[in-house]
Amino acid sequence: MIDGHLTDRCRWYVVQTKPRQDVRAEANLRRWNVQTLAPRVRELRRSARGEASYHIAPLFPGYLFARFDAEALAGKIRLTRGIQRVIGLGEHATAVDDDVVRLIQDRIAEDGFVRTREMQPGDAVEIMEGPLRSFVGVFEHRTRARDRVVILLTAIGGQPRVEIDATAIRTMTCSPA
Repeated sequence: MIDGHLTDRCRWYVVQTKPRQDVRAEANLRRWNVQTLAPRVRELRRSARGEASYHIAPLFPGYLFARFDAEALAGKIRLTRGIQRVIGLGEHATAVDDDVVRLIQDRIAEDGFVRTREMQPGDAVEIMEGPLRSFVGVFEHRTRARDRVVILLTAIGGQPRVEIDATAIRTMTCSPA
């Protein structure tokens, strides 16, 4: 509740933050008692020396969800430090369905991070580093050493199997050709 406005007219909206100000924007909204959701993930990254470490990153970089009464507060929200704009058409904020936000909230584990989907056999993948960088293939299975995976390369005749470090690939949104 801000300025006495009840939450019965509150809906979820997507708010774009200014560059590198997502934490500031979220803190400012929370000071006004605006409910926020800024889902984060833990990503495994490799340094140039090949050392792996976890990095905390936003699930939607530069954006967060905020629940408020747009009719009463959209103007104030837009002027909040750290906020660039409320997503919508023109001056009208576009509400996000509660089920979409609930789906994201349901995927947040006890540690506070969004659980990502495990790769499944048949998932399209792209190799992101190493001598086979930019090659695409199909995920087959993890090896007994859980940090390694076997993929079938699709760009080479006969679809050879390749064992590669799991952090060197990413799941693609569409199937390889």
